[in-house]
Amino acid sequence: MKRSVIRILIALPIIYAVALGIQVGLTALHANAYTSSLSGEYDQTSLDNQSNQVATDVNRLFTLLNVPIVKQIASVAGLDFSPIRNEVVAIIKASSWLAGADAPKRYMIAFQNSAEARGTGGILGAFAIVDMNKGSFTVIRTGSNAVLYSLKDVPVKVPAEFTKLYGKNPAILQNSNLSPHFPYGAEIWMGLWKKQFGEQLDGVIAVDPSALSYVLKATGPITLANGSVITSDSVVAETLQKAYKRYEKDNNARKQYLVDIMNAAASKITSGQYSKIEMAKALMRGIIENRILMYSRDSAAENELASVRLGGFLNTAPNNEFRVVIQNIDASKLDYYLQKNIVVDIKSCKNIQQTQVRVKLTNTLKSGKGLPAYVLTRADKGKPIDLVTGQHRFKLFIYGPTNAKLVSVLRENRTQGLGGGSAERGRPIYVADVDLAPGQSENLLANFAGGVGKISFVDQPLVRPTQLSIKGGC
Repeated sequence: MKRSVIRILIALPIIYAVALGIQVGLTALHANAYTSSLSGEYDQTSLDNQSNQVATDVNRLFTLLNVPIVKQIASVAGLDFSPIRNEVVAIIKASSWLAGADAPKRYMIAFQNSAEARGTGGILGAFAIVDMNKGSFTVIRTGSNAVLYSLKDVPVKVPAEFTKLYGKNPAILQNSNLSPHFPYGAEIWMGLWKKQFGEQLDGVIAVDPSALSYVLKATGPITLANGSVITSDSVVAETLQKAYKRYEKDNNARKQYLVDIMNAAASKITSGQYSKIEMAKALMRGIIENRILMYSRDSAAENELASVRLGGFLNTAPNNEFRVVIQNIDASKLDYYLQKNIVVDIKSCKNIQQTQVRVKLTNTLKSGKGLPAYVLTRADKGKPIDLVTGQHRFKLFIYGPTNAKLVSVLRENRTQGLGGGSAERGRPIYVADVDLAPGQSENLLANFAGGVGKISFVDQPLVRPTQLSIKGGC
């Protein structure tokens, strides 16, 4: 049977334990029985009971695997999956619905192009529609955003604050995922799909080229019909940089190239041509870096996803979580060259916690000369008269914790155009408009008051890894 990502996640802790030579006993029996039952005829209650039992056993297994000597061996062997323990348990609890055990489920796999930043990562560049049925999946169709269209109004109900912050822009296909709260983007994508094709999808799985590069370590290189070979090391540059030059005069051919790469990778996965251990590592890294996200239309399954990174939630519960989000507003593909350096610094723990977030943004492009016009696009209004080739304009959003307050802001060498404050899902936000020429950097700072619990940071996954430092503690 063709194994799905969900089945790999269910089996992940068992693979982990067996690889380390640990006796897994009842856990393995339950997991094997449960993954087998996904392909049989079982009622939903029975499947839910089995999934809860497996989740309980997996929790116990992870506790065993967290014993220092075992964890040390696992770390040396590159088999420590404990960082995604919560994600594995959540997937198992929701898996009977997600995997289509009761009835086939149809998902959109959204391939986000992180060279043009959006809240959840990047613009929707290519897609696949897949059926998940009793633990296996079939690719129904694939395509690029060229076959999808936009609307004048957002096709799903959204809060008033969402409209105040983003306007009607999310009704445009390319702007559907402006918010870092993944369910908003997923629901809008599904709404746009239903308006165009009259089909209600059951959920969305988002990935990006970096996540695909991790998967290709498990599958090995893929070969396209034209003979091109795409490897784990080359896929990011091929899709987000070189393709724009190669297909400079035919953008539709470039989009088809992306679809061809996605199809070739999907073919290897559906045929089982990959290392299970390496695939587990790929999924773990993608989840940790927020490059793999999942949304389910089923409320029970979505509640499980909402509790872990995989759900991409901007949580409204009391927390001490900070975020820095880039929104491309010039329609260029220059976020490929954008570097984020972030310092979250706790300044005071007395009474109400005081935290400072310093962000240095750098356009690492040395020169825009020679780059395709499509990459250098400046579709924004109010462009500067002395625009430099390769200059990139975007919005910066610095999010504070739930129920905190934005106290003050500062921009390097500026007294005007500081930006302003806003809010989303109970979070205060500092919003600033930034425009950087090649090689140029800018430092921006936001001070927040408030926050509950241990300080944390959720990264927006772009091409270049964020350089993050968290200082102090309460």
